Amino acid sequence: MSCRVQISLDLHTIPDALHVADIAVAAGVDWLEAGTGLMVEQGMEVVRALRVAHPTHPIVCDFKVCDGGAYFASLAAAAGADYFDVMAAAHDATIARAVARAHASGLKVIADTMFCADPIATAQRVEALGVDMIGWHLGLDHRQVHSELRAIDGLAEVIAAVNIPVQVVGGLSVADAVTAARLGAASVVIGGPLVPADRGSELLQMLTDVVTQVRAVASYRGEP
Repeated sequence: MSCRVQISLDLHTIPDALHVADIAVAAGVDWLEAGTGLMVEQGMEVVRALRVAHPTHPIVCDFKVCDGGAYFASLAAAAGADYFDVMAAAHDATIARAVARAHASGLKVIADTMFCADPIATAQRVEALGVDMIGWHLGLDHRQVHSELRAIDGLAEVIAAVNIPVQVVGGLSVADAVTAARLGAASVVIGGPLVPADRGSELLQMLTDVVTQVRAVASYRGEP
């Protein structure tokens, strides 16, 4: 299975998000993520705007849902998202209701393992509840306090433990993104640490380099 590249649009305005999304698509980025902060500031309009601008690109709605799973699934689907995330630490009922409503709406659910004391066991639990993907996530505050940690720590173990795709997110370097692809991650999320202040040629080149290197892993495996 080849590895997709996703960009997290952790910005403040819809025009900035659309501008960076345009550059990302030009660079070959596969998935566009409406970041949590961006949606808090701008509401669901950002997802609708991304859908209009990029009608064929998968859009991830980074809600980080902890409760009201069916409600937030309905919001994401109505806005045109393809994926939305639920915290794997949430109650089974939240996850089950999110899955049921999402699947009825043609939406897929990513279960984010951030906060979980035993993330491998939790990944197996949410797989049994019907989620479509595991989000192997090293959170911002966590990694800033523990700079020795990397998002790819434990990635091989969780990939081996579940039978659904695993996404990896959390301060990835280019080398980490490539390693994640080699380990079998279904997608890698590129966020703030790799997005330069430049919103032009520098960003385009950086994203193109990431996409090229991640796809080279698939080519090495002989995948399409």
